[in-house]
Amino acid sequence: MRGNISRVWLLVAVAGLALPVAGQVARSRTSATAETHVRAAKTPYTAEYKTSHVQTLADGTTLTRETTEVKALDSQGRRMTATTTPSADQTPITHVFVYDPVARTQATWHSPGKIANVFTMSAAGAQHTCERGERDDVTVVSGPKSKMTSESLGTASIQGVESRGRRYTTTIPAGAAGNDAPLVSTSEIWTALAVGLNGLLVRDVRDDPRSGKTTKELTNLSQSDPDPATFQPPDGYEIVTKESSGCQGENTLRTATSATSGAPVRSTSEATSPK
Repeated sequence: MRGNISRVWLLVAVAGLALPVAGQVARSRTSATAETHVRAAKTPYTAEYKTSHVQTLADGTTLTRETTEVKALDSQGRRMTATTTPSADQTPITHVFVYDPVARTQATWHSPGKIANVFTMSAAGAQHTCERGERDDVTVVSGPKSKMTSESLGTASIQGVESRGRRYTTTIPAGAAGNDAPLVSTSEIWTALAVGLNGLLVRDVRDDPRSGKTTKELTNLSQSDPDPATFQPPDGYEIVTKESSGCQGENTLRTATSATSGAPVRSTSEATSPK
């Protein structure tokens, strides 16, 4: 009897020793997975896009505007967005926004030009705010008087990038906005599936009877580390340093870009689409 009790206590002691070890292994696996995810999210790339906006007026006149965009991310987490649009005299104007989490700065400039505004981030939450503003997911307009539905479009290879698509359909019922018939707009969003590029926009097609059709599509993708000069103002530019607690530079850039290109400006009340 005593022998049986001794064996039981021995088994309990061994199991008690094993539990902390198992917990440590589980925590190690979780930490390794989280660390891998963080590294994957910083996979460097340079993505080039072309955007076409076509609007048909009441008299049948068609307006077509085209812009190009370059997005870059390096291994240190620095991000750059450069949007080039034609001006009134057809001279291209390029608006550039750079977010640098290492130096904790945001910079904006345009070309042609000679001044670069550099905003230093002093608030603790500034980095998080700017990262949220630079995400590559897509927003879809949805208000209290509208109804939005979504459906999967499956997967497809776009410019050699394996992508997943969804279609969002927003319906504004008759009478909700002074309209005598329902207004139906659609958005087709395609994002990359590859590790490190997950969520990168590949194609965005928006069709709205009020503003026309806008198509933004990836035209070229490089996964090598961008040239460090990509994140610096051009030589000869005057550097104007200011303090900032948020992403005013990015908001200013988006507003200026939308005004120049004629594309509709997305309001801050737009809801982020689920992935």
